[in-house]
Amino acid sequence: MKRIFILALLSSSFIGSALAQGEMDAFNLSYTGLKGTARSVSMGGAFGALGGDISGIAINPAGIGVYTKSEIVTTMNFTNTRTTTRLYDSKTDDSRFKFSFDNIAFVGTVPLHSDVAPLINFGFSYNRVQSFDRKYTMKGHFVDQSQTDYIANRVDGIPSRDLELAQEPFWDRPSEYWLGALAFGTGMISPTTPNGTRYQSVLSGMKNPTIDNYLHVFERGSVDSYDFNMGTTFADMLSAGLTISVTDINYNISSLYSEAFYEGTTGDPAHEYEMDNQLRTDGSGWQVKAGLIFKPIQELRIGAAYHSPTWYNMTDRYSVLMDGFNGRPNVSSRREEGVVFTDYKFRTPDKWVFSLAGVIAKRAIISADYELTNYGNMNLQDANGFQSPANQDIKESFRNSSTLRLGAEFRFTPQFSGRVGYMWQQSPVKDILVNGSEDGTHTALTAGTITHFSLVGDSNYFTYGLGYRFTPHFYTDVAFVMNSRTDDLYSFAGSDKAELKTNMFSGLLTFGYRF
Repeated sequence: MKRIFILALLSSSFIGSALAQGEMDAFNLSYTGLKGTARSVSMGGAFGALGGDISGIAINPAGIGVYTKSEIVTTMNFTNTRTTTRLYDSKTDDSRFKFSFDNIAFVGTVPLHSDVAPLINFGFSYNRVQSFDRKYTMKGHFVDQSQTDYIANRVDGIPSRDLELAQEPFWDRPSEYWLGALAFGTGMISPTTPNGTRYQSVLSGMKNPTIDNYLHVFERGSVDSYDFNMGTTFADMLSAGLTISVTDINYNISSLYSEAFYEGTTGDPAHEYEMDNQLRTDGSGWQVKAGLIFKPIQELRIGAAYHSPTWYNMTDRYSVLMDGFNGRPNVSSRREEGVVFTDYKFRTPDKWVFSLAGVIAKRAIISADYELTNYGNMNLQDANGFQSPANQDIKESFRNSSTLRLGAEFRFTPQFSGRVGYMWQQSPVKDILVNGSEDGTHTALTAGTITHFSLVGDSNYFTYGLGYRFTPHFYTDVAFVMNSRTDDLYSFAGSDKAELKTNMFSGLLTFGYRF
């Protein structure tokens, strides 16, 4: 058994290219789903023109101007996420249960004693924007593709002497050096000539090989936003609001990938290896939102809001362990350790939200939001502000994404309400990521030595819920969410495609007190 171990802690700034984030990681950190209070979620999140709800403020800051009383509110979320992967005739199921506090907020009203703007309102809220908690497993048989072939192609042109981990300086090299050194050190790839620059995988010497593969991924973490809001309403017709947000990202992924190569249909594998990756991403940033809600008549609300990009300072920490077995008795083991210091900057896409809502006889509400996000505007830079080569891939790989939110509420009694909603979220993935470029030069790039990735499909949310006001001050809402999305899962660029289906069921409970 040949063993190679690499530990990398990325925390400073003298390296710009080593283990840099790729386009797929930029998207993963930008993509958000349906979150908020139970009332807004049960109406599909369609609250951009309504206001008077802390989630409505997160969508359109002008919603804070609708308040006429102060409020304290919090929401609990119980979510079970089930994933199913299919690779040809192999199917695997996983599930994960998670409890979280999705928001807690305070809104205060200050009288201005003015007929034009009677109140000015201030608010502070904590909102969970995204949850990464999920695990999935894929296993099966690849037809004729191996990660070792992918790595051999990635290191084409690099002299084999440069893939010795003991060399200095190794830790400032790009990720293909890491992958090459792992595979070279464990015997999974070898140069075609002594100290050559062309490589072949262990498959090259095998007759009619079959490949068993296994991938297990465990994701954790969240994107949390701390919002400071201010707004007012002019002449009971036009509400305006502004939000300044401080955002934290905490993302952890553990993945184990292995392949076993067989000659024939029986016996032990001729070659096998496994790669264990750990990645932790932390970041903090800021964002500005502004919005308006216009009420030309009492029965109609029109809203518009702009969300600026979030500008982040990011830090990644990696570790990777690779074991390889070449069908021979155990040979000398080897361990290498090193430290890489790097930070980077990241900018998420901006978005526009346009909203429309109708109020019918003070008993029913129908509302709709349309959101447009340009994922092609995502941007990566090193700590010194130099642009990442991945930015060109981002522009080629991602497009504008539309999100449609629909909701309805009916008040059965002055205290009791029922709600339903729907949200559709379009995939921003362009065909070049699905099919590859015609010249074969464009492949999806990921962080460090993690090679697997998924291409998200359209997402559908079906929601419903109830609300009850116990007193003029105290109320509670409950919501239920069913979410379904099917992604394309790849172990590495060019691998056989698996189907990754994610089904999520959430129950939300909100308590609020107005005074």
